[in-house]
This record gives sequence, C-alpha cells and structure tokens, in this order.
Amino acid sequence: MSCLSIFAPFPAGKYILFRDGYSSHKGIHPYTFLPCTNVFKNRGTKHYEDDPQTIGEHIRKKRIESKLLQKDIAKQLCVSEDTLTYWENERTLPQIHHYPAIISFLGYYPFDHETESLAGKLKQIRYCYGLNFKQCANRLAVSVDAVKRWEYGKPVVYLSTRQLIETIWQNLPNRFPQHPL
Repeated sequence: MSCLSIFAPFPAGKYILFRDGYSSHKGIHPYTFLPCTNVFKNRGTKHYEDDPQTIGEHIRKKRIESKLLQKDIAKQLCVSEDTLTYWENERTLPQIHHYPAIISFLGYYPFDHETESLAGKLKQIRYCYGLNFKQCANRLAVSVDAVKRWEYGKPVVYLSTRQLIETIWQNLPNRFPQHPL
C-alpha cells in the first residue's frame, strides 16, 4: 500500500485520511512508529568560559556561579532581561553608563587594559564612573579632543592636569583589582 493510497478519493470530493473508512481519529488506537525519548539538559554543567575575555562572559560567569537568574541580575543592573541576554551572548556591548553597576556586581574590574600609564588610568576613571568622553572632559575642564588624545596615548602637557587625573584615579570608589585569572 503506497502512502498516497490512504488519501483515496471519497464521494463528493472528500478524502479519507484514516484506515478503514474513518474520517477522524476517534475510535482508532494510535500507532507508535518511533520510541519517544525526552532529552533534558543537565543543569549541573557550566555554560560559561573558565577564562572570560569579554564583559558579557564575565557577567554570565558571575551570574551562573552565584546561581542567579538573568531577571535577577537585570533588575540589579537596571536593564531589561533582553539587554542582559544580548550582553551575555555578545550581540551588543553595554553602554558606558552601565559600567559602574557591572563593576560593582562583578566585584572586580573586568577590563584587560593596562592601568600603569596615565592613558590607562584615565580609561579606568571613565569606566568606573560611567563617563563618556564629553562628560569626562567637562569634569576635567578640558576639551573632548584632549581626553581622547590622552586616552589614546598622547602625553598630557599640563602638570596640574596629570596630578588631577592621578588623584581621581587613586580615589576611585569602585577601585577593584583586575579580574582574577
């Protein structure tokens, strides 16, 4: 019997979809063609990198180790669950104004840039306070271009500005060690 013969034409243009002339499944016992197996993920396995490289990987690792749900962390960071999912899956990066809350949640500074030079210290100041270039320039009373140049490694000309950056860096409220290796 071919597959098409079960759809044999029925009077008045109707088709018989089931054997023995039944037009519905009532009264017919189901046939098991394949064994039914349920596959469940083992919740005990970790789903994160041992050595996180990106901020999303850091967040995921901390969340899973803390046995918290995305909605709990999203509420703590004042973002939506979708936003947190995008960060963890590397679809988007957090905006800089979210960095202070992220650093606080992680308990360490997750970025791998150096902090020995003035450029690295300036970047850490911006990230810990969640400042974009314009906000940082306003706080230092300099131009936006000057902050960008300094952060990209150009020397700071004025001694008073260098001392101000050093002082702000030493007094960071969220001054955590670099992420543990």
